[in-house]
Amino acid sequence: MSGPCGAGKTTLATRLAKERNLRYLSIEDFYAVFFGSESIHEHREMVWEAFSYAIKAAMLDKVDVLIDTNSPSRADREWFIKRFPNFSFHLILVQASKELCLLNNRKRERTIPEDEMEAMFKRLEPVSEDEIQNYDSVELYENKDNSGVKFVKNLK
Repeated sequence: MSGPCGAGKTTLATRLAKERNLRYLSIEDFYAVFFGSESIHEHREMVWEAFSYAIKAAMLDKVDVLIDTNSPSRADREWFIKRFPNFSFHLILVQASKELCLLNNRKRERTIPEDEMEAMFKRLEPVSEDEIQNYDSVELYENKDNSGVKFVKNLK
């Protein structure tokens, strides 16, 4: 999944994981296990290594996985492709306005500091036509007004 914090990715991810019978893995859950809170983002490399092992375990179990992270930049998205070269990848993009994401962030139990939200929006890169070729499929969803994250179209 790729999109800004507060766009509705987790809501969509939990729904799609259930509908498509996928193993749901959220990086936020891994931070919560490591530190007792998903808001503590220390020891990033260690947490992401554990996250990688969980993804590899799913491969050994022959289970498809839905990975819930924000992955706002191309480099973030390509990390998975480089890390798991023998996997097929299906990208789910979730779009929402900056204003809506900031509003949703303020309503969360675990709010992200405004400066971190601003930094994330600066790193946000749309998926280019050449990047789309890295994926087996690309689905675009949009959250316009919190009435639900809705499917827009397949980009590939």
